[in-house]
Amino acid sequence: MLLVDAINLVKEFKHKANAGRGDIGTRVSQKLDEVLNKTAGFGVLSDVARVLQGQKVENLELYSTLVAKFKFAPTTCVDVERTFSNFKHILNDWRKNFTVDNLEHIIYSRTLL
Repeated sequence: MLLVDAINLVKEFKHKANAGRGDIGTRVSQKLDEVLNKTAGFGVLSDVARVLQGQKVENLELYSTLVAKFKFAPTTCVDVERTFSNFKHILNDWRKNFTVDNLEHIIYSRTLL
């Protein structure tokens, strides 16, 4: 799933949760706001998604060459856990002569799997 699509799904759900009525709707909306506010990375991913859509974002502390690589960034816990599981074999103490270019290539190719 594209990062832009995943962020739009979250924003659409947030809009519907805010429109919910009653006690349950209020609690769902509050919990969602609480989780998204705790997750600092969501704000960064939202900014990156806006850049990928062609919008200008101020104060995005990310190299422009990396923004395009976020196009398919994992946004769910399952995807992130799977990615970390793959990386534990790459980033270990036995790897001594690993260049930044090679690391970037392997990380990018493994996230597409």
